[in-house]
Amino acid sequence: MLEIGIAFYEMLQNVDQNTKHLSYMDPICDFLYHVKYMFTGDSVKDQVEKIICTLRPALKLRLRFVTHISKVEPAAAVQPASSASPANPSSQVSTGVALPVTQ
Repeated sequence: MLEIGIAFYEMLQNVDQNTKHLSYMDPICDFLYHVKYMFTGDSVKDQVEKIICTLRPALKLRLRFVTHISKVEPAAAVQPASSASPANPSSQVSTGVALPVTQ
């Protein structure tokens, strides 16, 4: 199962590098999270992290918790905040702040 988990990321990397627009990005990322939490855990973290770092910013942003990458590229962090309405400044949230995680 570990090899299959890594193969999914390699396939995503190939598709990401060879297409301009990736459809169904959220369901793909949801599936990869499911594989991690149900089957592979952190056992493929090192191999997968290398692949995630080569992906486009939108995918990196969605997959940052697979490997617990705390740094988000500034362009990706600013983009969602700029789409918020100026009339409602409370809807703008900074993603550059690392929050503690309790278990």
